[in-house]
Amino acid sequence: MSGAQFRLSFRVAVFNEQIARTMRGFFFNMEADTTLVRVRLPEVYGIDGPYAAATRSYRMANALGIPFATDAMYATGVGHAVPTLETSFRDPAALNDREIYVTESTEIPGGCALSIDEFCYGIAGSWIEGGVQRLRLSPVLRKPAAVGDMISLAPVFVGVCVSDSPGFDALSHGRYGEHSLEFVEDLTRLVEDVD
Repeated sequence: MSGAQFRLSFRVAVFNEQIARTMRGFFFNMEADTTLVRVRLPEVYGIDGPYAAATRSYRMANALGIPFATDAMYATGVGHAVPTLETSFRDPAALNDREIYVTESTEIPGGCALSIDEFCYGIAGSWIEGGVQRLRLSPVLRKPAAVGDMISLAPVFVGVCVSDSPGFDALSHGRYGEHSLEFVEDLTRLVEDVD
C-alpha cells in the first residue's frame, strides 16, 4: 500500500511441513516484531521479482542459479544468483522530487513498484519524450540521488512487523492454517547521525 510510508501485508497458507518451518524461521529471525525485515515484494504483476509473471520463465529456466561459462555449478549444486532488472538515474534528483528521469529506454509501466536505496515507491505515471523516460513517483523522493544511482525494478521492502503477536496464529490440528502479517516501512533509516 502506497503512501508517505509503504505498508506490506500478506497471508501465508500453511499446509505442509516445509512452509510451517519456513514461516517459523522467518518469525524467529525477526524476533516477533523487534527486528527489521527485508522482503522482495511478492508482486505477480510487478516488473521483476520472485513472483513477477513477466520474468517467471527466465527464473524457472535458472531455478538453481546461473552456471559458470563452462556450465558448471558450485560444489553445492547451485549457480550464481539470478540478477534482477535495474535502471539508473539519468539526471540528478533532489529530495522531495516527484518526477525522475531514468536511463531505461523500454517504457517502465505505471502501476508498478520499484525501490531506490531499498525504499519503496509506486510508479504513478511513466512517459517517454524525445527518447528520455520520466517516472512520476509516489511518495516523493526521500533522499537526493546522483546520476548513475541504481533503481531496482524488483523492489525490496525494509520494515518492521506491526501485527499483534506475529507467529502466534493457531494452526488447525497443529498442521493447517494461515499467518496474516502486516509490515510498515522503516523510515528511521533516513535519519542521519548528528553527533
